[in-house]
Amino acid sequence: MTANAILAGAVLGRLAGIGVVDFVVCAGARNVPLVSSLLARFEDHGLRLWHHFDERSAAYFALGLAKKSGAPVAVLTTSGTAAAELLPAAIEAYYSGIPLVLVTADRPASFRGSGAPQSIEQKEIFGAYAMALDLSEPGGLVPLEEWTGDSPLHLNVSFEEPRANDRHETWEPQPWQGQEAGESEVVPILEAFCKDRKGLLVLLGELDPSWQDVVEKVVVALGVPVWAEATSGLRESAALAGLMKFGEPALPGKVLRIGAVPSLRLWRDLEANAAIPVLSICRRPFSGLARSSQLVVTNTFPVLSIATEEGQIVERTLLDGAAFARFPRSEPTLVHHLSREIPEAALVYLGNSLPIREWNFFAAMDPAHPRCHASRGANGIDGQVATFLGLSVEEEESWGIFGDLTALYDLNALALLNQTGSGKRRIVVINNGGGRIFSRLRSMSGLAPEEKRITENRHEFRFETWAAMWGLDYRIWQPGEMFPNDLPDTVIIEAVPDGAETEAFWKWGK
Repeated sequence: MTANAILAGAVLGRLAGIGVVDFVVCAGARNVPLVSSLLARFEDHGLRLWHHFDERSAAYFALGLAKKSGAPVAVLTTSGTAAAELLPAAIEAYYSGIPLVLVTADRPASFRGSGAPQSIEQKEIFGAYAMALDLSEPGGLVPLEEWTGDSPLHLNVSFEEPRANDRHETWEPQPWQGQEAGESEVVPILEAFCKDRKGLLVLLGELDPSWQDVVEKVVVALGVPVWAEATSGLRESAALAGLMKFGEPALPGKVLRIGAVPSLRLWRDLEANAAIPVLSICRRPFSGLARSSQLVVTNTFPVLSIATEEGQIVERTLLDGAAFARFPRSEPTLVHHLSREIPEAALVYLGNSLPIREWNFFAAMDPAHPRCHASRGANGIDGQVATFLGLSVEEEESWGIFGDLTALYDLNALALLNQTGSGKRRIVVINNGGGRIFSRLRSMSGLAPEEKRITENRHEFRFETWAAMWGLDYRIWQPGEMFPNDLPDTVIIEAVPDGAETEAFWKWGK
């Protein structure tokens, strides 16, 4: 076997040994040893192969697969700028704690700094966002045992110039025992923080499913107001119904955040209100605040013995049916009615950034949607469609809800559809003609019309031709009309709210 074949086999064997089952391949000349070796043996080891021509979307698709399974997923690229296309997904995986494995083929180390074709500086190209191993021989894989799986891993594999017999090799999975991440002493810190519950507000960000039951019990025992992201899985919790707040809550006396960083405006307002104590309990080491606050990082939320208090029963601030009847063609009304059309058992993916906020505020409580996902690690809008498709694999029914700019960022992701198997996939694009969330930001509320046109990326595009490009069915739906009842298994639904009525809704809601 050639040196390239030996190195490729060692890399693939080690990846299979640490639990990588899914490999997303972006083929190129430089990664031929890896791709051909994988193609030759993947069925022998029960592995799954996916492929895409765009490395950026491929990485986000891998992110979706890993987000759903919790197992590491590898994406393989050739050298040069192809490797750089993985950075956005690596950033999201880093902040979300997703085990994304980035395998980038590279030219020989002697080419570095030469400016030769497809020779960029790939070693540690992802900086702080991935544990990096630079490989030119199998022995370089030894430090892989230090990877904990709670952030990305980058294997940069330098191959010699390809040879005709690089593809003739065998390899076997090489298991290893990874290190367990340590757990903090959560109980005394949490009990001390919650001893005085006056003015306490609990904010629930995205929760690992293993946390949901115990967090629900703890919040019920605390008996204080709670605001829950849809991605927490507890937004429609019957046990929390009497404590749940909707809409933007007023500044509280103190904040207990559990799970990922939440999306509501209040969280950002805490930056300017440093006197409000904040305790964050989460799986990733990020407080989400630039100001002083307490942070506890743990992989397991503890079972606590907290005495039940007669907490403040919070009046729901979710706008009621009268508001939706008054503004039937507004975007909040659209989101509310859309949530009623999605079955409880379906997976729901909320694309950044306005759809997730509107779902949190206006989605119906019945049916509940406990299986909501979003990519809130870095809050980017790129790669959202590809991430949704990765999450939808092996699902009976999945709904992805995206803003128009978010969809425009990821138009080629639908090339992955024919690899994702059976199941209903409904892609909803809320087309309000641009990034209208920017006009809702306080810092941009006073912009002139021409300034708004530019900052919002105003447009007049429609998405019927997007559906036609990929041979998909298309429906258009406007609030005030009946929701389409003849949906095929895979369809793009373009939802077009009335802009003037949406503005009136928000003003009335204030």
